[in-house]
Amino acid sequence: MACTIPAALAAAPAATFAQAAIDEIVVTGSFIRGTPQDTALPVDVMTRQDMRDSGSPTLLEMVRNLNIAQGNIGETNQFDTSGGQANEGVSTINLRGLGSERTLVLLNGRRHVATSGEGVDIAGFPSIAIGRMEVLKDGAAALYGSDAIAGVVNFITRSNFEGVEFNVEGQTFDSSDGEFQIGVIGGWGDERLSGILALEYERRSEVELRDLGFATRPIQENPQGGWSAIGGPGTLFPVGLLPNGELGIIGAGASDPVCDELGSQTAGGFCQFQFTQFDNLVEKQDSYKAFGEINFAISETVNFQAEAMYSFVDVPKWATSPSYPPQALFGPDRVVPIAGPDAHPGLVDFLERHPDLGLPEGTVAVFPFARHAGAGGFEGGPRRGARETETYRLAGGLDGTLFDGQLGFDVAVSYSRRDRKVQTPDMFVERKALALSGLGGPDCDRSDPANLTPGENGCLFHTPTSNAIGVSAKNGFVNENSNPDLVAANLALQPWLEGLNRFDTTFELLVFDATFDGELGLELGGGNVGYAVGLQARNEKFDLTPATLTDLNQTPCPFNDPVSVAIGNTDTLDCTQSEETGVTGPFAFLSGTLPQSTSRTVYGAFVELGLPISDRLNAQLAVRFEDYGGDVGSTIDPKLAVRYQATDAVVLRGSISTTFRGPPQNFLEGRGTSLDFIPAANAFKAIDTLGNPELRNEEALATNLGIVYDSGNFFGSLDYWRFDFSDPIQIESHPNIVNAFIANECETGGAGVGSDACNALTDRLTFQAGADQTGANIARVERRFTNGGDIVTSGIDWFAQYDLDTDAGLFSFGTQGTYTFEYDADDFTTTDGLFLAPGGDFAGKLNAGNPLRSIVEWQGNVFVRYSRDIHRATVTGRYWGKYDDDRATTLPELATIGDMFTVDLNYNVSLMEDNLELSFSVFNLFDTNPPRAQLDMNYDPYQHSPFGRMIKAGLTYRL
Repeated sequence: MACTIPAALAAAPAATFAQAAIDEIVVTGSFIRGTPQDTALPVDVMTRQDMRDSGSPTLLEMVRNLNIAQGNIGETNQFDTSGGQANEGVSTINLRGLGSERTLVLLNGRRHVATSGEGVDIAGFPSIAIGRMEVLKDGAAALYGSDAIAGVVNFITRSNFEGVEFNVEGQTFDSSDGEFQIGVIGGWGDERLSGILALEYERRSEVELRDLGFATRPIQENPQGGWSAIGGPGTLFPVGLLPNGELGIIGAGASDPVCDELGSQTAGGFCQFQFTQFDNLVEKQDSYKAFGEINFAISETVNFQAEAMYSFVDVPKWATSPSYPPQALFGPDRVVPIAGPDAHPGLVDFLERHPDLGLPEGTVAVFPFARHAGAGGFEGGPRRGARETETYRLAGGLDGTLFDGQLGFDVAVSYSRRDRKVQTPDMFVERKALALSGLGGPDCDRSDPANLTPGENGCLFHTPTSNAIGVSAKNGFVNENSNPDLVAANLALQPWLEGLNRFDTTFELLVFDATFDGELGLELGGGNVGYAVGLQARNEKFDLTPATLTDLNQTPCPFNDPVSVAIGNTDTLDCTQSEETGVTGPFAFLSGTLPQSTSRTVYGAFVELGLPISDRLNAQLAVRFEDYGGDVGSTIDPKLAVRYQATDAVVLRGSISTTFRGPPQNFLEGRGTSLDFIPAANAFKAIDTLGNPELRNEEALATNLGIVYDSGNFFGSLDYWRFDFSDPIQIESHPNIVNAFIANECETGGAGVGSDACNALTDRLTFQAGADQTGANIARVERRFTNGGDIVTSGIDWFAQYDLDTDAGLFSFGTQGTYTFEYDADDFTTTDGLFLAPGGDFAGKLNAGNPLRSIVEWQGNVFVRYSRDIHRATVTGRYWGKYDDDRATTLPELATIGDMFTVDLNYNVSLMEDNLELSFSVFNLFDTNPPRAQLDMNYDPYQHSPFGRMIKAGLTYRL
């Protein structure tokens, strides 16, 4: 981001009558009024002019361009289990890659509701109402509380705006139908009363991944690039009599002969299905936002302020794979006879069409290694779910001075709430089993198991082979080997086979703040000692409400129909006693969950001293007490920051502080499911995340040392930062669990079977019913919240800008960026201390196999800005360094994710005496694709933009 140099920032008063009360603003990082921004703390400011100079970015784009932010959530990434899944339409800020939950995001200096895992969702903030953004790049728990570990981002609204401003912006890129944003803000004020009201609407259009050449590559170029061995059509495994007289698999699987023609790929003996052909890069999204603020000068020294915000972010047609792969592929409910009186007519038809399939002699049944909807799509396309986020915020308080200006005060109450609704389609285990047996469909009367005839009286067969696919939804191929009757039956069954896994979450935050500041009357060499003291009480609530089918208390079992027992699909409907099923709910892929409702109140108090030791040396000393209550306990966190004016041009600064973060309450209990690719199983599998009631607090030591040089035309700063974590709250790595299971030789017949390590690892895995316990047969992986090993990360931030004032105009040349020296983590273990994987330095790594997100070592930009009269133009070059993927790969070209450099152009012109402003921008001028990565979308969405060249135009009109 091309950022204003940290100089004293004077805010115009909201009302002339209240001048005395508010002419000394509080800057992020200190509660002592009048603290200059070039104090001991590293604070970056992005003003509204900076925003215009960089193309009037949305808040999502602003965050994406923050050099000190890595691993932000902002675009669709339903394949990542570290935060992307089920977070479509969400935007977060993750300073230094330490986790967005460790970055405190404020609105007008006050807390806003945050989720426990991803922090504050800024997608609900209306950008037209934002006047500036301040970023404190330092640990700030001593003043702000435990979740300010990595720093503070403070969005400050345009409180002093007067008049009416209309703003329209639109942008487009290849494969997009365009995006646009419309906003209006109105403001008024007199000597006592002022206010603003801002409204904003934003529309994003759907962009399919398959429209982007780099995102959906052949399996030979990236085996993980959205490919699954569980296809549709899929692979048939032959079943016959084993030497012991029991039925079992008697040979290798046979891939469907029409696999490749339908748009899948035959590879490794399987019909591989590329599900990303049905997924989106951008979801259709509508956002409605409103913000209002009122300031009233009660007296010459006391001001009342109130604000309200509402937002609704709607993703109504979230696209996903036509069907998820069933986790249980070899149970009794999946055996399909192909011989005898119970032979499946669709499979018999398929074998007649493909007599050379190669099933071994003695095959009497098959296991269809397949999903119910694949190449033909779900009713011809992707399945659709939905995501909705509704956010409310109310805040009000009094601020000003008492006792002839001797005591400043700010007392406020704020309430914010975030409601999130998630609906994800999935297949019913029981219905698929019934359909394979010819007893499927909404018109099939299964009330009398003794009088059921498969395939008759409204009962339908589901056929899991290519003869039931008429047309490929992937490439339009018309399958002449299909059977129209079977195609019709499968299409009729599709909506019946599916249901919605639904749950709602609500996070609420109620905060009382009281802050007082002034001078102690104690004079040091540089002036009077300033002070601030504060009290805070914040009540945090969390509720998770699953729908009936998702609630494990109400629907715990996959099988609920007595017919399933009668035909042998399960041994009992009581899943807690069944050998074949567990308490995972009715869906084939997504586990159910349990309702949760938690509440706690955290109390805090702090003291801050501003110590002007001499004319050249001043210090900030702060300490905060915070009490979580219960088993979490309390903490005392100090901070010391020092600023030394070495010369008229050189400032030295440094700070050291501690922090403490208690585990979010919903991390202590509950259960949720995500989806991830498991290489050993060559397919996406269900990852169940369980709460951990023994989770401990995490602590950190934050250090910053910096130098600032300011000689008029040139401003530069260099800061060294370091964070030392102990007991960081993480989630166990499911790839590490699987890899440790294999490395410890825990597979059936392995040397480690029966050892303590293997017993512990095997308890974390669910295997295909009746199959050997091998990596290839994994159906589900269980992981838990845990306290990880110690982490040390450090690096430098730099900023430099030179201004050259000429007759031709003002030129500014600059650079800003971050280099991460290290991200050292101890060995990764389970909650009970079992070794999973070695630690090391994870800076410059993709980190796809551990609890961390990707961490780029070099990240920065260079910029040139020109302004003259009514014209402003900016050229920005942005750079992300290369980093490594340490996972084993057969493709050397994917072992390193290459670097990326893009160029942005922005031009603004002001007309009609600055009442009309036109802007034009080209982002990624040279249409650079993101570097390749061995991930599902073939690039790293936490680091790189996939949009290529993006053109944006805007119009702002002021009355």
